[in-house]
Amino acid sequence: MALSLAAFVPSVDHVRRSFFSYAVFVFVLALWRYAASDVFDPYKCGSLLGTGEWLDDVPGTKGPSNWQPPGCIFHKYNAKEASLCLRNQHVLFAGDSTVRQLFWQTVKTLDPSVSETSEKHSDIRFVKDGLNVEFLWDPYLNSTVLPRLTTCGKDKEQLPNAYVVLGGGLWFARYLGDNGVNLWKENIDRVIESVRACPEYYHLPFLLPVTVPRWEKLDVSRSATILRDEIKYMNDYLKWASQQSNLIVPSALNEMMTKSVAASDDSGIHSTPSVAKAKADVLLNMRCNQQVMKATGYPMDKTCCFQYPSPNLTQWVILLVTVIVLPTLYVKSSGMLSTPRMWNERASGNALVTAGFIFATTLTYCYIADRTSLFNKASKQFVSSNFTILTLVTAVVGLLTIRRSDSEQGFMGRDQSNEWKGWMQVMILIYHITGASKVLTIYKLIRVTVAAYLFMTGYGHTTYFYKKKDFSIKRVASVLVRLNLLSCALAYIMNTDYLFYYFAPLSSFWFLVVYFTMKFQAQYNDDLKFLCSKVTISAIAMYFVVSVEGMLDIVWYILQRLFFVTWDLREWRFRVILDIWIVYIGMLGAILAIKIQEYKFLSHPSWPTVRVGALAGSVLALFLYRVLMSIWGSKQDYNAFHPYISVLPIVGFLFLRNATHTLRNVYSTAFAWVGACSLETFTLQFHIWMAADTHGILEVISSRHRILNLLITTPLFLYISSVTADATGKLTNALINGMKKPAPKPAPEPPMTVLLPVTETGVNDEKDSLPQVSSLQVEDEQKDASGDLASTGSGSPRFAADSESDGTQASLLDSTAKTQPDASEAQRDLEKGDVFGVTAPQSDENASMISFATKVAAHPVVEGVWLQMGDMNTRLLTLLLLMWAVNVGSAYERA
Repeated sequence: MALSLAAFVPSVDHVRRSFFSYAVFVFVLALWRYAASDVFDPYKCGSLLGTGEWLDDVPGTKGPSNWQPPGCIFHKYNAKEASLCLRNQHVLFAGDSTVRQLFWQTVKTLDPSVSETSEKHSDIRFVKDGLNVEFLWDPYLNSTVLPRLTTCGKDKEQLPNAYVVLGGGLWFARYLGDNGVNLWKENIDRVIESVRACPEYYHLPFLLPVTVPRWEKLDVSRSATILRDEIKYMNDYLKWASQQSNLIVPSALNEMMTKSVAASDDSGIHSTPSVAKAKADVLLNMRCNQQVMKATGYPMDKTCCFQYPSPNLTQWVILLVTVIVLPTLYVKSSGMLSTPRMWNERASGNALVTAGFIFATTLTYCYIADRTSLFNKASKQFVSSNFTILTLVTAVVGLLTIRRSDSEQGFMGRDQSNEWKGWMQVMILIYHITGASKVLTIYKLIRVTVAAYLFMTGYGHTTYFYKKKDFSIKRVASVLVRLNLLSCALAYIMNTDYLFYYFAPLSSFWFLVVYFTMKFQAQYNDDLKFLCSKVTISAIAMYFVVSVEGMLDIVWYILQRLFFVTWDLREWRFRVILDIWIVYIGMLGAILAIKIQEYKFLSHPSWPTVRVGALAGSVLALFLYRVLMSIWGSKQDYNAFHPYISVLPIVGFLFLRNATHTLRNVYSTAFAWVGACSLETFTLQFHIWMAADTHGILEVISSRHRILNLLITTPLFLYISSVTADATGKLTNALINGMKKPAPKPAPEPPMTVLLPVTETGVNDEKDSLPQVSSLQVEDEQKDASGDLASTGSGSPRFAADSESDGTQASLLDSTAKTQPDASEAQRDLEKGDVFGVTAPQSDENASMISFATKVAAHPVVEGVWLQMGDMNTRLLTLLLLMWAVNVGSAYERA
């Protein structure tokens, strides 16, 4: 039965091929949707003005507010952004009361302190700090507006127009009887001709559609005169007229009214305040998105009527390397890059080129997904049922994949730690994708999960430094490069900020804190009092360094002047202070666990009593945290106390999770798999699962099918995170350990002249001996491959191992490899990292490439550079200088 089931389990190579095919399918699907619906509206201006839907249309509320145009993120403008766009310009509104409502909402966006105090049927003007917004009361568009339009504003207004908003029609229908529509048409034609005559002055003229009222809410007098057929005729004519002129008719404003019963007030004509705000934001999105995004940079969360900027020099280099260089190297790697002068057996050409290809492809996918119009972007909307369903599905998957660990697990063992990181990472993903940050209870729990990650950071690194006593620069470089390689690369390819991917900087910062704390007088670390004292002193000192104004400011000033980085100090201080104590709690916990083992407390007669007390205290800690959570009713209040109470649920859960031998030795493989690549899932979610730098959701197909989009993008996102984690580990290993030339092979011994009788048994024995040597070779290669991503400590990231293979054994394996059958050669190619299968036999072209590569590698200049790069410090310094040069270039480009 086991053999029959094993036949249906796909191999690793088949899984890789399947996901590669799936990635191509997702890309083709997005390309097909783009060609079918977006090729004529690539910047989503038509989507913004045409239609949409309410994401929060809940009956019984004060009206919806979260408007979603098809395929783009609708931005809600605030005073700072709107002022940046409209300052030193003139905005003109003219028409009836529906236009006046848009005028007031625009003014309140610019200055929330303004109140509506003027008379209804009068002109209004708002002037403040370079802002100039005017409303002309002219419901028939024939008295005040036409003279202003025909003079192109030269007689009164010298400021350029940001945009002009004209609207009317309901007064014609209500007060002018049967001839009202004809009079309206004549006036609209005059308005159109006037605007046509001043294209430079009215470069963005909006002619609002005639408001479609909520018919059931109209009173008797209005319902008797405002007729459906007349309103429909007017709006149809406006659509036709807009095609013949440069006037813009935003039909979405009527869609907002008709798609929600709660969108209108009791009159049935005017909008509720939230809907009126959304209508005003349609005009601001149309006018301001491009300008504001150019001024502010990321996050690129204003994707309606927005043209993504062209790639800068750094982005072009990365894209060209991904599209041209690395694929070429990958194809030629079996010949060109397998020469001994280029790579050694521990960093084979296939494995390293494949890792670089995967890493660069991930960066390119992030760029295409979140910096082009190929994929749709949609706004988030929290729905409690969606959050609950996703959480339950995750829990079921975790429970169904529970199994016993292969080896005996101690307190907070490797499998359990990966499981813990995995389910916490999944909860963070659900929290982000559903927009649950507005729910205070969920926010508090997610804050605890981030604190738990940092607790494991302190616990794992302290355990490593105490036991291994390895304070070498190589160890520091391994951890820092492994943590930051992806985050730093994304900051350049996405033109964002290193601190934007805040978890890698946080982990790096606290790793260095643990490192220097444990390294100080490390020879006395065995002294428990001394060790606990310096941990306590480090905690107090770090609190003052971070919280006291001025200390970090100096560091930030130096970074800005020397490295040309502009990081947000306020945000960084908030992140560090929020979890200022939990890392030190993790350090003390690691010391406690080590001392319990050293002093053999587990065998002490009183240990069962201590264990029961610890479990009872854990339950009490969880209950106490639940009580404390209900005290604070805002994020600000909770954040102030979070550093002091986050230890309660973390330690409580930790003791309960390790309460029995069975609990310590079972874990969820699904969660452990996510935990093994949790750093990548946290970082890549910003661009290839969510969108607009986490402010939206990435969509492959129409925004109407949110669940289907999630089902399409999630498997690819998780798989890319996994393979990127593996690729990052291999690149880290190459950067830290280098790619040294192997020792020269010993000259083959001359063949023996003694003739021995050849028997069938002897031949068979010789044949049988070859697979044994091949098995040793494969096992050794697998051991080296696993060593590249070895992990030390429960909370530490994977880093490059420092082990070196034995030269004698390598020579033996090299000498016997020539006699291996073709199947073994294919197997070794797969183990070297060939994602797509076995490489083909070398052709004449490959042979010439090998010869060319050998000549290039033998050149004195190349040889000299190669020898210089053999030093780890030189490689790291080169990388830092390269980053510095890119920062300088970017700074001058921004200037």
